[in-house]
Amino acid sequence: MPDNNRLQLLNTAQEAFNSDPLRSFHNGHTGDSYEELFYVRNQNPSKFYTGVKVAPAWKGQYDGKGEFGNTGWGVKLMFGKRRPTEQEWDLVDSGSTIQIPDIGTKEAADTFTNHPIWVRIFCPGNEPAQIKDNMELRISYSVKEVGS
Repeated sequence: MPDNNRLQLLNTAQEAFNSDPLRSFHNGHTGDSYEELFYVRNQNPSKFYTGVKVAPAWKGQYDGKGEFGNTGWGVKLMFGKRRPTEQEWDLVDSGSTIQIPDIGTKEAADTFTNHPIWVRIFCPGNEPAQIKDNMELRISYSVKEVGS
């Protein structure tokens, strides 16, 4: 049974994604990055959300801190519709949490906007080619009643 107080995570096709693993595909020999667009959306017309934060989380040994971690693997997040440039990605710290705008207000819920989040997973060189499925996005927020 879905939790009506929860924000929903949608994949690029704008289909519910909350229970599937995030999969990335890597040519480990040369090292590379994998980018994908996701969305956060409110499905409840009686709720609005403040303090919305999204953080990458690894299951297992990969710490996701990129060159400053102990594995070289990195995960970066960025809010926005347009695919970030290399220069924009360079300004983002690997493993950091991002904050997105409030979803709705006390006057009205926002159940029609898909809030875009870009995810970039970096694989260092000299790794085996692989599909990674041990990463997830964690969303935290405060839930409030519309009209309160």
